[in-house]
Amino acid sequence: MKALLERAGYRQDAGSLVWSAPGYAGIPYSDGDEVENSLAAAIREAQDVSVLSPELRRRIHDWPSRYHLSSARSNLLRPFQSSLAGKEVLEIGAGCGAITRYLGEAGAGVLALEGSLRRAGIARSRTRGLANVEVLAETFDDFRLEHRFDVVTLIGVLEYANLYVGGADPFLAMLRRARSLLKPDGRLLLAIENKVGLKYFAGAREDHVGIVGYGIEDRYTDDGPRTFGHVELKQLLTRAGFNASSLFSPLPDYKLPVAVIGQEGWDCREFDAGILAAQTARHDPQLPDGLAFAPELAWPPLCVNGLGQGLSNSHLVVAFAEGEPARSNVLAHYYSTNRVPHFCKETRFELGGDGRIDVVVDLLGPPAPTQALIRFQPQARSAYAGGRALSLELMRIVTQDGWTPQDVASFMQQYLRMVLALCKQPADTALSPATVLPGSAFDLLPQNIHFGDGGQPVVIDQEWIFNREFTVGWLVFRVLSALVNSVTRFGVSTSFPPSKAAFFLQTYAALGLAVPREQLDAYAEQEAEVQAHISGLPIEMLREWGPQSKVPRRVPSLHEENARLAQELDRSRREIAGMRASRSWRITAPLRLLVLISQGRFHEALHRVKLYAGRALRRVPPGL
Repeated sequence: MKALLERAGYRQDAGSLVWSAPGYAGIPYSDGDEVENSLAAAIREAQDVSVLSPELRRRIHDWPSRYHLSSARSNLLRPFQSSLAGKEVLEIGAGCGAITRYLGEAGAGVLALEGSLRRAGIARSRTRGLANVEVLAETFDDFRLEHRFDVVTLIGVLEYANLYVGGADPFLAMLRRARSLLKPDGRLLLAIENKVGLKYFAGAREDHVGIVGYGIEDRYTDDGPRTFGHVELKQLLTRAGFNASSLFSPLPDYKLPVAVIGQEGWDCREFDAGILAAQTARHDPQLPDGLAFAPELAWPPLCVNGLGQGLSNSHLVVAFAEGEPARSNVLAHYYSTNRVPHFCKETRFELGGDGRIDVVVDLLGPPAPTQALIRFQPQARSAYAGGRALSLELMRIVTQDGWTPQDVASFMQQYLRMVLALCKQPADTALSPATVLPGSAFDLLPQNIHFGDGGQPVVIDQEWIFNREFTVGWLVFRVLSALVNSVTRFGVSTSFPPSKAAFFLQTYAALGLAVPREQLDAYAEQEAEVQAHISGLPIEMLREWGPQSKVPRRVPSLHEENARLAQELDRSRREIAGMRASRSWRITAPLRLLVLISQGRFHEALHRVKLYAGRALRRVPPGL
């Protein structure tokens, strides 16, 4: 690759090791000086700049640092890892190198193209130590290299074609140019937001202009970014000359995906794509408060009715220059990568020839060493358990208007009895916060218990075993924490808690397991110790569990409030009309008239006399 770059007239800077044309000044695209200088320092100072680096995750403190440093970025392309090794890849729009690093670690020969000189330097710093990666500071329009690639990527780039590509149709021109750089059997990997994604209907702002409803209403202009729905996108690719394409859905979106569902996953009736999509909803750090509806509850019915793929918040497309996509038996991928490397894993849902779905787990890091606190023992292969997740039942309770602490406690009582039964403990075991459970029950959370057609509980995903006994009180804390972290909004309730701690305390009390406020902090400390062990983050970053933070609450819409007020007004009018029609109201009329006169309200009293007289005359029979 170096020889090709030199022949094209590019030169490598001896300091930054970034290639560029002589005199190249770069494009003005930037996240801001402070943000990018901070990113450059974090990467420069890190000993470990790998995709799964815990060191870089510890430097995450806001959205830009999360976007550029999170290990979740690479999950977008992990489903294609086996087909990237040994391939020549052109990455268009490398940014600060998060995807570049992954492509290099996957064994591809990478030429990363980035228009910003500073960002190109950061990308080169992020990929240091990878001899199979070269970084070129150049615009896509001016890029000239007499070479064709196995793979070209456009990750979060196509939407900006209006700004950086000339011509009557910049989007079509960019795709045609990308295709021209592919070998005959080459592939384009394209990721972009879906302008009609579910979260935008719920009230999330359009990603590029920050306006609610902007993409849904197609208010894009010719001089700004633009995104596409999946039908528009596939039509655009066909016009650009691609022979065929496969559509994937990264969830919650392409920026920080934890799951990727393929066409086969949406089409397979035995696979519940809706539950998988629902579990990813709260993984979106850009999701605002006060949504119009709860995406985690909307996904299952939408998917049952065949609307899931079209409403995915982002699209990931594999477009083929001349070839055809091969049929895959993988329905979906799920990734757990916000952990220390030896705890990171990929979960695949594979459809067998007999129609059976298997859950296959592959570790992404080295084998886990022996642990004193907790053991990591994921099952390599198991049968897929569809049906209803127990966690969904709890979510539906608290998202209903009028829910009460007793409703939550009733669910928790049944759940705890179920846990006792699964642990083979006596059904009449007295429950208290100090009741002891075996360490093997540590992962028996509601999301890991499903109910099939037979109504019997099926336990899934038991990857963690605590190395000592633990208490029911801590288990309740873990369940409530998972609930708050998975629900975008609770329903309206007369007993709505003022804070997260208040919600926890009222649940414990309603459950008959009342604990003092300081006990919650003790449970939080236990949880922080475990999460620090799993994530590799300092325990100081995990101790603050937000006891005084607000529980996310559904805000009634103006239409709902107007309807409620109209009902109250109508009820009041009917009550007043009924009261005035009563005999007692007529008998006491002179007394009310005397009160007005005694208060000096003579005009009002005269008006009342005329009103009473008019009513009396209307009651006189005709002819008298």
